[in-house]
Amino acid sequence: MHTLTPQEIIIALNELGLTQTDIKDRTGISQASLSRIYSGRNGDPRLSVVRTLEALYQEVIAKTRA
Repeated sequence: MHTLTPQEIIIALNELGLTQTDIKDRTGISQASLSRIYSGRNGDPRLSVVRTLEALYQEVIAKTRA
């Protein structure tokens, strides 16, 4: 099974209707950090950021499947 990169998670969340502002508001990750991850300028974010993005992604996916 393919594990999504942080950049892919942000892209997937965007495709599911969340903006970077929505992601920021729901995770507490700064807009600047999200932008750097999205653009590929930060290919190795902190583990805490990765886990937070993964948790939001799982939450959103679960709601879309419900």
